[in-house]
Amino acid sequence: MVVIVYGTTGELIKILPLIKSIPEDQQLRVSTSQQPDQLAKLMEEADLPAPHLTIANGWRHHDLEKISDMFFWLCGMLLRYPFTRRRYEAALHGRKARGVIVHGDTVTTVLGALWGRMQQLPVMHIEAGLRSGDWRNPFPEELDRHLTSRIATIHFAPGATPVSNLKAAKVKGRVIDTHYNTVLDSLMLAKQAQPAIQGINALPPEFFVASIHRNELLAQPREVKKLLERIAEEAKVTPCIFLDHPITRERIKQLGYDGILDAPGITRVPKLSYFQFISLAVRASFLVTDSGGLQEEAAYMGIPCLVHRMATEREEGLGQNVVLSLFDENRVRDFFDHVGSYRREPLGSTVSPTQMICDFLSAQRYIQDVSSMT
Repeated sequence: MVVIVYGTTGELIKILPLIKSIPEDQQLRVSTSQQPDQLAKLMEEADLPAPHLTIANGWRHHDLEKISDMFFWLCGMLLRYPFTRRRYEAALHGRKARGVIVHGDTVTTVLGALWGRMQQLPVMHIEAGLRSGDWRNPFPEELDRHLTSRIATIHFAPGATPVSNLKAAKVKGRVIDTHYNTVLDSLMLAKQAQPAIQGINALPPEFFVASIHRNELLAQPREVKKLLERIAEEAKVTPCIFLDHPITRERIKQLGYDGILDAPGITRVPKLSYFQFISLAVRASFLVTDSGGLQEEAAYMGIPCLVHRMATEREEGLGQNVVLSLFDENRVRDFFDHVGSYRREPLGSTVSPTQMICDFLSAQRYIQDVSSMT
């Protein structure tokens, strides 16, 4: 059996197909619960049982939103380690763990990898090898990836460039090319669900979606204001669905920019669950975001996407349907002026990165059996 460690909705979204493919008695799900509110919604939506072991509950039972929240959450995790160790042994029910699986680039990724090392188990890193080349962008995710790569011994890399990055870094163990990110399989699950979109009664014939939440952008009031003003200007022509992430809503209020989003054509809705968001995004004319994850999803869906940040560790869609802004006003203007030219056909590949991972786990006897993704 394998131990699967996650703590954010971003991680759970991308490993959800893997969890659903591995028999229940062959996995032990451990949650650090960085985002307890959002995780609960996603588990309900995906019909996923609760984790076998939860070793934290956010900050005061809510999602971590500030650096101080992260600090206290992390301190609590470390102080509870002896108790957590006993609970982990009890959760195994006498079964033998053969490896630990972590995903992506969060603090939980590093903690899960360290946990695996302390248990003297092979650490398997999904979505390994992504690099922006700048430790400050995204921060701390770029550092988290470097640290995890030094701990892991099995690296599932989503494409040729991540594979090359890992080999150049001379990481230990095996590097396995899954060709695409596992979010490709998550998209398939979300598209099949087709849920109603909370907070939206009827969608206009054409619209775009804006979703921003990263600290690199929100920490720069001038850049936030310029982007919101550009969104408001575009909304005069194409209506905008603006997703109010809790941290974004609070920051916009703090900066006094709510008035900008009161412009005609803008509809503000609370952050949607993943399945609801994909149901919305596939109908959008284009997307505006600062999320690397949404960059990947847009690339696989073929939807024009402006990624408003200085650097990205992902290659998906760049030079095709995705534009990296570099906080350059000319690049932003050009995207909006020629947005129709960026649309591409959705990815129709029959390759399933999740199935490749499952096949490896089965062949190497980490698990005894897997369900087919086909």
